[in-house]
Order: sequence, then C-alpha cells, then structure tokens
Amino acid sequence: MKRLAYIAFTLLVLSSCQKEVAKEPVTLEELKTALIAKKKDLGVLESEIKDLTDKVAVLDPSLQEKSKLVDTTVLLATDFTRYINIQGAVKADDPVNAVSDMGGRISRLYVKEGDFIKRGAILAKLDVSTIESQINEINSALSLAKDVYERQERLWNKKIGSEVQYLQAKNNVERLEKSLETIQLQITKSNVYAPISGTVDIVMTNQGEVASPGMPIAQLLNTNKLKITTDVPENYLKIIRKGMTVDLEFPSLDIETTGRISLLGRQIDPANRTLEVEIIPKKTSNLLKPNLLAKIRIKELSSKNVITMPLEYILQEVDGTEFVYVAESDEEGNHRAVKRYVSIGEAAEGSVVITEGLLSGESVIFKGSRNVSDGELIDFSK
Repeated sequence: MKRLAYIAFTLLVLSSCQKEVAKEPVTLEELKTALIAKKKDLGVLESEIKDLTDKVAVLDPSLQEKSKLVDTTVLLATDFTRYINIQGAVKADDPVNAVSDMGGRISRLYVKEGDFIKRGAILAKLDVSTIESQINEINSALSLAKDVYERQERLWNKKIGSEVQYLQAKNNVERLEKSLETIQLQITKSNVYAPISGTVDIVMTNQGEVASPGMPIAQLLNTNKLKITTDVPENYLKIIRKGMTVDLEFPSLDIETTGRISLLGRQIDPANRTLEVEIIPKKTSNLLKPNLLAKIRIKELSSKNVITMPLEYILQEVDGTEFVYVAESDEEGNHRAVKRYVSIGEAAEGSVVITEGLLSGESVIFKGSRNVSDGELIDFSK
C-alpha cells in the first residue's frame, strides 16, 4: 500500500517539475500547443490514477466501486410537431339592421333582445291610421271624379261640351287612381320584416316611438354562420395561409374541433404588429355563442421519424456543450453510464429534437443523470 502511494507521489512531483522547467507560453500558437500537451498529460495521469484506484480497490474491498440507481428510457424515432398557440373569439357575420321603409309611430313591437327569428318574420308594425284616412278621402274623390268623367264622356259622344272639359275629367280620374295606387303601396310598408334569420342583438326603438324612413328598428346577428377571429403576430406570416386547417378548443364548453382559415387581413395593424385572421369552424353544436373564447393551434413545424427527448435531461459542460448519459454494458456485463455528446435542433413544449449523437433504440439515463459520471457503474430502479 505504501509502495502505491509512493508511485502516485512520484508522478505528481515529476509533473510539477516539468511545469517549472517548461517555458511559459506567450503567443496564441504557443498557448494552443501548451493546452494540447496539458490535456494529453492529464489524460495519461487520469488513466494511471484510475489504474491505481482499481488495484487499491482489489486489495481493499471497502473501496470497491458501488453502482448508482438510475432510470432509463429507450428512445424511438417518432414524429415531431410544433404549434403556435393563440387565442381568439367567436364572432357572428356582420350584423344586419332591420329598417323601416316609411315614417310613422311604432304601434306594435313583436321582438325583444335575444329572440331568434326567421327571415321574413314581422318585427314591428307602424301606425297607418293617417294613411287609411287619406285612402278614404281619395276613394271619395275618385268616385266623384269617375261620375263627372262618365257624364262628360256621354256629352262628348253627343258632340256636346268642349274637348277640354272631357280631357280634364279623364285626367282627374287617372291622377286620383295613381295616387290611390301609390298610397296603397305605402301602406304595405307599414310592417318591418326580418331581412335574415338570426338572433335579435339590439332593439333600437321602443313601442310608441316615431320611426323615420330608413331608421333601424333592430339589429340581427346570423348565428348560423359563426367564425373565429384572432390576431396573428406578423412573424408567422410565412406559416399561415388561406384554406389551412387549424385545431380549435372552446374551454368553457369542453369542445375540441378543427377549422379552416377563410380570410387573411390585407394589412398589418401598426399598433401591435398583428394580422387579423378569420377561421370557419367545423360544424359543431348550437352551443357556440358570439364572443365565446377560443384557443387556436396552428401547425408551425412538422418532422417525420426523428429522435426527441425532454429538454430538462440535456446536460451541459462548462463551455455549453450538450451531452447525455447512455446506459451501456461493459466487457464484464456491468451497466455503466457513458457520456454521449449530442446536437439539438427544434424544441417545442419541453421536448427537443436530437439531430446528432443518439440512435433509435438506445437507452438514455433520465432520472439520476445529474448524479453519475462518465464510465460510472449504474443499476436500474425497480
């Protein structure tokens, strides 16, 4: 035992003497050369120390190498996908106003906010009592005008009276008939009808108020044609395209489905550097409502048959070089941790693609990887 200690001490003394004799490197090339030489010396010294340690362990059983418990996972080639996760909201088609074509007081209002109505249903009715009085007056005047015209026509046929009187009577009848036709057409516009099928979003007037021609009575939303709108950051413009399929989730309803991008905005919003995008969801239930929160997943990257592993198990040396520990068997059948340098690629949701350094089917140490060193004896957790 003393002899082994003496050998180790002699090696250390020789190493220190060499340091004193060696010329201090100054230039970059000298420094690089010196570094390479020192690494070689260190490798030789570590090999000799390991050899001595093994011999000591054989003579002293209490110093024999003990295995460390670890957990391993066999890595297999799989598909890797990365998504963009953004939020949006359910929107109905642009609202449509139901307007009055004539002026008048609203005598009846048949709907309230939240009602679902079909196209052509009556929303409101205007008071037409004034118009009806006008119709009665015109009918009376028309009856008299017709009587006068018939008399003038009989006289004119007998060559009695002037042609002017006959023509005036005829024109008076035609004028009143035209006025009656116009006012009767106007009275048909006293009802305000729904231009589309949908939900009454806003009732803009109350019963008893006076409506003007073209004045909106109610605003309707077509809830049968829902869409999801969202703002996508401009750095994703090269990824999204019209017609692209995306994943949709409605957390409040616990519903997942897909949708299709139907519209891309024509310009970037200068305030937040985003582009407005519209998505038509696949037909779902009637539970979707305007302004409902939607989570959107857009596929950004997809790779086939690649090796991935959790990013947290990628270790780093002082200089930043990444490595992992792989479980391998030595010549004696013992399991040991072997350091394997790796190159990493794309990452997503805590996983990273291994581009170099690992093969499909290898056992990588996950749990316990930070407590082992290269070549150390390991055992697997039960």
